[in-house]
This record gives sequence, structure tokens and C-alpha cells, in this order.
Amino acid sequence: MLLFPPDNNQQNAMRNTLARHEPPSFAFPLVRTKAYQKLTESGLPPTKVSQIIAPTGYGKTVLMSALYNFAVSNGASSYWVCLSDYDDSAERVLARLEYFLAPRGESYYRSEDVHRSDDPIEQRIERVTSLFSSTDEPVFLFIDNLDSCHDETLSALIEILISRTSDKFYLLLAATRQPSISLYRPMLEGMVSQYGYEDLMLDSDGVRAMFTDTLNSRLNTEDIDRALQISEGWPAALRLMQIILGKAEDPSALLQVFTGADVDLAQMLNDQLISGFEESFREFLFSISLLKSFTVSLCQFLTSSSTAESYVKRMISDNLFVIPLSRNRDEYRLHSLFREYLLGQARQHISESRRGKLLLRASQWFEERGRWTEAIDYALEAGDSKVAVECLERVAQNFVRDRGDLSKYINWVEQILAAGTEPGLETDYWYVWALVFHRRYDYAARQLDRLSARLETDSSGAEPEMRRRVEVIRITCATYTDDFGAVEQMGMDWLAGKQDDDPFDVATVSCAVGVHFSNQFNFLRAREYFGDAQNSIGQANSAYGAAWVAVLSAQVGIYEGDFGHSYDKANETLSRIGSFAGDYSGMSSTVSAWAALTAVETGRDAEAADLLRASMDRLQTHGLLDTAAHALNCAVKLWASPLGDGISISKLRDIASGFPWRLSIMLSCFIVQRLLRLGRLDGALEEARRMGLSADAISEKHCAITNFLIDQTLADLDLAQGRFAQAEVRIAKAIELAKAQGRSGHLVELSLQQMTCAMRGTNPENAPRYFTRAISYAAKRRYIRPFRDRADLIAGLVNETKPKSWGFADTKEKEFFAEICQSLPIANIAVLEQLDGLDAEPKLLEALTPRELELLHLIDAGLTNQQLADRLYVSVATVKWHLYNLYNKLGVANRSSAISKARSFSLISH
Repeated sequence: MLLFPPDNNQQNAMRNTLARHEPPSFAFPLVRTKAYQKLTESGLPPTKVSQIIAPTGYGKTVLMSALYNFAVSNGASSYWVCLSDYDDSAERVLARLEYFLAPRGESYYRSEDVHRSDDPIEQRIERVTSLFSSTDEPVFLFIDNLDSCHDETLSALIEILISRTSDKFYLLLAATRQPSISLYRPMLEGMVSQYGYEDLMLDSDGVRAMFTDTLNSRLNTEDIDRALQISEGWPAALRLMQIILGKAEDPSALLQVFTGADVDLAQMLNDQLISGFEESFREFLFSISLLKSFTVSLCQFLTSSSTAESYVKRMISDNLFVIPLSRNRDEYRLHSLFREYLLGQARQHISESRRGKLLLRASQWFEERGRWTEAIDYALEAGDSKVAVECLERVAQNFVRDRGDLSKYINWVEQILAAGTEPGLETDYWYVWALVFHRRYDYAARQLDRLSARLETDSSGAEPEMRRRVEVIRITCATYTDDFGAVEQMGMDWLAGKQDDDPFDVATVSCAVGVHFSNQFNFLRAREYFGDAQNSIGQANSAYGAAWVAVLSAQVGIYEGDFGHSYDKANETLSRIGSFAGDYSGMSSTVSAWAALTAVETGRDAEAADLLRASMDRLQTHGLLDTAAHALNCAVKLWASPLGDGISISKLRDIASGFPWRLSIMLSCFIVQRLLRLGRLDGALEEARRMGLSADAISEKHCAITNFLIDQTLADLDLAQGRFAQAEVRIAKAIELAKAQGRSGHLVELSLQQMTCAMRGTNPENAPRYFTRAISYAAKRRYIRPFRDRADLIAGLVNETKPKSWGFADTKEKEFFAEICQSLPIANIAVLEQLDGLDAEPKLLEALTPRELELLHLIDAGLTNQQLADRLYVSVATVKWHLYNLYNKLGVANRSSAISKARSFSLISH
């Protein structure tokens, strides 16, 4: 796939978006209503939230614009959002607020974006609220036309904006009718003020201000009172009166015929206004009423009229309910009251056929300017799916990858399918990706089958390439749904046919197969495929893709137990992606989960807690099951500790339930193990029963990592219940397999389980040997968490064991042992003295004799005691005596430790 820099049309679309985030400017002077006075008299609104609700035509947008300008003139940070018909969900409203977070300037669309998912709502809200609370100065957010959104979840968004922002944040909301939000909590706290039509209606002074001096000079006081009486202060009606009376020969006489309620008044005023226009102008107004917004160029194209420009200028000069949408005044909309009236008239005067043609011309105009949302919407409104299909086929790729309107895209395609029209292949392909991004895997699979069936009859020549691209989606779906048997077969087949495929697709499939082999503990094969992924993503020159390859290939190091190196790699990746993805991206969340696990396993609990907070809210919307498992594992390890505030097991279960069942099993194992470390055996047994954790739960249907976790958890339960013989057998089998597969991290846990079994069983003399073995596996890998989880048990062992019994092989192991002991209640004086000496330069307790030096070289060569005796012409007993003295001088207890210590003193070569 190629990069897609925005063309001129896209840049124009960007400028139009900018216009929607600034208030309109009005040609007429502001009339200061009661609402304006209340909201400005003290310099700041009286409450955090100001809710302005009044019928159409009461000047809510005029008031909000005036308040915005007032805030800006006083140096306050002010943000403007005017919702439209497109903003029909809370997610769309949030997306409008996120506009203020986006960088300005040109944008490039990269092919790796197809593999991103939507950010979770909670994290997106956090970003927005952080922006509005980032200064100690007053901040104003204006949201006009709030009732455009009927989403019941809008209340939650508004309440969060209120509760999570500072006291200097002011929210001003305007709506024609009561929006679908409930603010009873902020209201109970006195944080909300409401302003209705009585606060926006005009009094006699307001009427005079609106009519201006030219019209006032032709009216007397009784006329003004009459206008106020029949309009009841309704600004829209008075504005219509101003237009009509200003053109009347006798405005005073004309006022006498106005009677009726508000609805009748609006109808009469509009009739009076329209009837005075020539037929061609009326026809023009009816036609453009179909448009949600318009420009002179659009009106000319829509009506094919040479007078369109003059008509638009006439509407502006006569202030015919035209509201500019941009600072340059090159795009406008009709006042909603006026547009509603014109739409009603259009239904009577424009045939259905003519209406459809006008909408299609509007679609064409927007398409030519790269404004695809409007182009497709108008085409579908016209009932012409063919045009909508052609538009979508051209922009589907960018539209889905841009990530902001996946729901709208899905809705468009489903409208087309419902109309019995077949979307284009590209549209269909990206439709399936959009479903995958929404985690609708089952439905995506059905749509993939439908798309594959289409390809069987395709005659365009695109079938071979498209089929391979479709297979990438299948492999991705299989990965996300934990169907690793399919991943292995389809992935390896796909890679075997690799030719000129997109490097990102090659990396995606290679990573999928690599994850499969990682979960089976086949690290050699996993590294092979992750290496291929690394090479491919290098060709794509994709920082985002490189981060994905890094986080997925980290599975190997984690299952091998190399947490020290993995910790460094995770933080390096996290730092690198910050430069292109931002701290709040989904990728940052996924890498943070990886970094959090490595931090907690290497004893950095406070750091792990911070990383976990950066990760948790996005677990359900970004990453694979295995990357989510990192965060859940870390969360459970911190749960029920001072750093675990806010960690809820029920929330963790909810997160796991959004993934295949394997993650819930893994979570249950984490919970059982944590409960046992906390000494809560009853809770652990209950959790095991709840999830059915038993020997029968180990199955060939599961991948190797899941079976290991279950087996390890059952061994812990056996130890906790005193079933030592049963535990010994289970642990011994697990150790044999872990050694064969090179899982050093798991050997740490298993060796400590052996230590526990020995200490609590009948062979406590073997405990130091198992403990030393665990240290030997863990020291080089900085795997410290399992030792801290068993602190009390290890403290008892250390206090009862002679220092020389440990037999550590090198200084690194001894330092690691010292680090573990620092947080333990050590009472053994000899051990304390040994630990105190670790910071000093290493030195021999006593110089070695020539015979002892000779022994060192011989045992380094691998000679047995009998071979040593034969070589030195002494007895085996004498050899043992010399070795005993040698070990004492070196401060060790066995041959391997003696060799390691001798090398550290340079007594023998490495």
C-alpha cells in the first residue's frame, strides 16, 4: 500500500472542518438579553454549567457567539463546537472535542493504520478533560445544537466533562429542546444554571435595538408595543418582522394584521416573506433548502442558474436568516426555522424526481472537492446506491484507516447492501476490516465468506491479489479469536506463496504465526517467524509496525523468563513510539502492558503500577489476548497491596470476558496463585472450583502456556493443602519439560515450588539446593518477583542455613541473593556478615597453595575425584581433604562455584 498525502480537495475539507469549530459572525448588532447580562455581569458565568434551552429562533447561537467573543476578549481560553446532523452519537460528540487535541497541518495516511483499533472511550475522555484543565486560567467550552445528538450515553460524557475538570472550567450548552442528558447530580451540587426562552426573549428596548434606527423612525411607541405583544419577544419572529416591515410602504399599518400563536405567526411571517419574492428566487430557496450548508459555487452547480451568486448575495444583504459558517464567509447555512419552512414548501413545489436529481448534484459537488461524508450522505439520501458505491470505492481505504468514522462507514455499506446493491471490492474489503476493528469477529467472518464468494466470479483481474489480502484478514481474525490451529495452517500457507505482497501484510502474518509458536513454547520457530516480521517491517519503514513486531516478539523473552532484557526492550519501545503515536495511543497502551509486567517481575512495583494505569483502559480495544494477559497478570500481582488501589477483580473479569475463554482461565490461575501468596486458601479453592481448575482442565485444545499455568496452579494448591507427594510428581514432570524447552523463568517458579515442598515436607535438607537452583536461573534475568512472593518462607530458610551451603556460582548470583535478603527479616549473623561483604572488592580469604591451584585447573578440566587422585598420586581421601580446604578459602561449597569464583579472581582463564 502507498502513502496517501492529502490533495487540494482534502485540504479544502480540512479548512471546512476548521470552520465548524469557531462561532458564526452576524451582520446585525447584538441585542443584550437577560441571559447575556446574567452570564457576563460578574465576568464569569455564575455556575460551572450554563444550559440554554429555547425553541428555534430565540437567538441561542447569537447569544453563545456573543458569550464566546466576550470570553476571548477577556483572555480566556475558549473552544467552540457546533453540532450538526452528523453528530448523532456521544462518540461523534467526543470526536468533535478531540479536534482541539489534533495537530494542525497536513496528514499522511500510512498502511499500518489498517491494523489499529479505536481508542476506548474512557481514555479519549481523559485526554479531553486534561486539555480543559491544563491551565489555571478560565476555560470555556461552548457546545451549540446539543440536541442534534440523541444518544442516551451523552449524559455520561457531559457529566464526566463536569466532574473531571477544574473549577475554572465553564461549560455552556445550547439546545432547541431538552437534550437527551440528565444532569441531576451536578444540579444537586448547585453547578448548573438553566436559561429558557424567557431569558432570551426581547423587551421593548430589545425590539428597538433589533429594528435599528431606520425602521424605528417609521414606527411609534404603540407599534413597538404591538410588535412585542404579537411576537411575545421571539427574536426570530421579530427578525422576520424587521425584514418585512423594512420593505413595506406603511409598516405601522402592516403590523395591525399580525395575530396568532407562535406557530401560526411563523407560518404567516414566512408566507408574507416568500410571497413577496419572484418565482425564480422562491424556486432557488426551495432548492437550496435541501442542503445542510452551502456556498455560492455549490448553489450555482446545484441550480444551474446564472443568478445563483446574486441570489446568495441578496440573502446575505437582506439578512435572510443566513448564518456564515466560516470566518471568510464563504460557506453558510440557513437558520433552522427558515430551512424547516422552506423544506415543507419544497415538498409541495419540487417533484420527487427533481429532488433526487438535486441531491445527486450536491453529492457530485462534494465528491469533486474531497468532502466524502457529504457526498455519500447526499447520494444515499437521493436513493442512488450506485453513486454512493462509486464514492466509497474511491475513499474506502482512507476512510477506514482514518479511524474516526468506522460506525458511519459500516452504516453506509449496510444501507447499500440493504438496498440490494453490491459494494465495490475495495469497499467490501475495508468493510470487513471495519468490522474487525469493532471486534465483530463472527459477523466479519460471515462477510469474509460473502466477499470470497464474490471473488469466485470476479472478472476484473483483481481476484488473486484481493484473495491474498482477504486471507490476511482471516489470519488476523483467527489470531484474535484464538484459533491457533487455523493461524498455523493458513499463515504458513500464505507465507509460502509470498511474492510482492505489502510488507506490512507479510509482517502481520509472520507475527501471527510467531505468536502461535510462542504459546506452544517452540521458541526456535517463533524466533524464525518474528525475524521474518522484523525484516518485512523494515522494508515498510513503519515505526508503528516496528512497535507491533517488538511487542509480539517479546512473548519469547517473557516465556523464557528473561525479564531483565525484556524490561529494557519494553521501555525502549515505549519511548520510541511516543515520538509518533503519542502517550495516549492504543499502541502505547499495549506496550505499557508489556512494560508493566516486566517491571513487576523485576521488582519495580511502583513503576509497574504507573504503567498499568496507562494500559488498563484500552485493554478491550487494542492488542491481542496475550498482550492483554500481561496487564491482567501485573494487575493481579499488585492487587491487595498498597500499590493496588483501584484494581478490581470484577473489572478484570469483565476485561477478560471480552476476549476468548482462554484469557479468563489464565486470569483465574493468576488469582488463585495470588490468593495463596496472601494466605487465603479458602478463597483460592473457591476460585479454582468456580473456573473448574482441575487436572481435567489440562487439554490438548489449549495452547502450552495455558496448560502450564493450570498445572502450576494445581501444584500450588497441592502444596497449600499438604499434598506434597502429589505436588512432587507434578513439579518433576513440569521441570523436565521446561528444561527441554528452555523456559528458565518457569524453572525459577518450579524450583521454588520444590523448595516449598522440601521445607514443608519430609526433606528440608534439600531446600537450600532448590533455592540455589532458583537463584541460578533468576539472577541473570532479574526475575525477582517469585522470591518476594515467598519472602517469609525464604527468610526462614536463610536463617537456618549456613552461608557456605548456598554454593552460588558467581558474584552476580551472590548479589542477587543479597538483594533478595535485604527485604527479609534475617537473624543469621553469618549471613548478614556475608551480605555486608558483597560491596567490598572480592578477595581470597587465604592464599592458595600450589597444589590447590593445580587442583583448580584439573577440576576445571572436568576430572573426577578418582582421576584427580590418579593424576596426583594420592588417595581419593586426600583429594577430598585438599578440595575441602580449597572450598573454604574460596568461600564456596561445590566444584561449579569454585570454578566461577576462581575465574572472578583470575586464578584460571575464562
